[in-house]
Amino acid sequence: MTLTFTLLSREEIQKLHDASIELLARTGMKIGSEKMCASLHKRGAKVDLNAHTVLFPEKLVERTIENNSRLLKAGKKLHLLNGVTSEIIEGKSIGAKVSGGCEKYLDWETQSIQNARASELLRSIRVCETIPEVRFIGNPLVLKSDVEGKEIEERLRRVKTAALIAKNTTKLGSMEIWDEREIDFLVEIGCIARGGRTEFNEKPCLLTAKETISPLFLDEHSGNILLELAKRELPCTIIPMPITGLSAPVSKLGNAVVGNAEILGVMTAIQSVYPQSPVGGGTISGIMDMQTGVVSFSAPEAILQDIAIAEVHENLYGFNYLIGSGYFDAKYPNHQVFAEKTMKYLFTYLSGRYSYPVGLINSGSVFSLEQALVDIEICRYIHAHFGDFINPADLEGLCELIHRVGIRGQYVTEDHTLKHFKKNWFPLIFDRSSFVSFDENKRKDIYNNANERITSITQAEDFWEIESDRAREIDRVVKSAEKVL
Repeated sequence: MTLTFTLLSREEIQKLHDASIELLARTGMKIGSEKMCASLHKRGAKVDLNAHTVLFPEKLVERTIENNSRLLKAGKKLHLLNGVTSEIIEGKSIGAKVSGGCEKYLDWETQSIQNARASELLRSIRVCETIPEVRFIGNPLVLKSDVEGKEIEERLRRVKTAALIAKNTTKLGSMEIWDEREIDFLVEIGCIARGGRTEFNEKPCLLTAKETISPLFLDEHSGNILLELAKRELPCTIIPMPITGLSAPVSKLGNAVVGNAEILGVMTAIQSVYPQSPVGGGTISGIMDMQTGVVSFSAPEAILQDIAIAEVHENLYGFNYLIGSGYFDAKYPNHQVFAEKTMKYLFTYLSGRYSYPVGLINSGSVFSLEQALVDIEICRYIHAHFGDFINPADLEGLCELIHRVGIRGQYVTEDHTLKHFKKNWFPLIFDRSSFVSFDENKRKDIYNNANERITSITQAEDFWEIESDRAREIDRVVKSAEKVL
């Protein structure tokens, strides 16, 4: 089965690009990094060094896009490391992401929101390590306390979180960076976990993207981190979060123009300093709900805004692109979050992206392991709709079978059924049992079923752990970070 989804025509893609270029030339951006501003000035941008505002000449931005494309064609890779967005990945199977950098998690047993702690992060890692659909385990939680319950100092939270993740999963994903001095420690942990620097360079981990502040501002802190990543030839990605009606015009197009301009502006700023560093982009856009004054990430406009820019990057620039598929408005597991996730994942799938952030609720601020399993089930359900409808092997003897069983016959006892029934999709936690009573069937609610599956997995005796010598090397890195950060 082939199903295509195209949001913009070729002409509309060009118009969105042209508007982004015009915005950068006429309005420009505020760039907090002095190094970026000085370098942009040397390359012909009009820079107010006191106000840190930059007007980008059209030719400078176009040359940056061409340079980025040239780097990729020359063999450099665009690693888009972020745990709450979706990118194009190899193959068509599900590549679930467990990440998000949440400060809190949903404790299912007490039905309460708790501060992130090591025991819950470890439980989440171990469960997701066993689930085939999960390919990416980053930081669903950022530790506030260690395995002994002792509070972790703010300066060490990211490094200690990364260490726990690296010791307990083979599916290493992304990690927050709040201090540019963290980078070397995170890279060292990643190299130990991957098995060496060469292996790490092939598949970087424990790093992530940085955000602009919409509209049209890259602060000094984020800019300096991006430059340090580019300097080391590490994954360098910028993700704006424009909000329609608040930090972007109240239209889907207006939001997309602001978001794309910010990406192109930051890409130009980074490559003005380090022209050999590929830069990627993505957006996590939302809208201002004018009825409540609350930002919505699950509004239909949000995913369409992101897909619009993605089509510009893919079809005009030739770049992979991240769309904001991980944030949802519902505050706790319920019918609303189920509907929001089903629609957002469906459009993510239709955009050609099969990497799905799972487990996030309450606008990405809370992680739920039960929700992660439900999300994976939703993804499995969506993918099952788009497999091949006709397999040539299915036609062999089909008419003869129907003729032999005949009118008002049944196929349960046929050898053909025994041979082929497993080709159908079977849910893992959806309830397909017969109705017994409301109370009995309520106990088979999808979230209860997810919790039971988690309990079953956590009762297993063996979980993957990194070899003891590499674990000691990671501990050594953490000790070094304690002295420096």
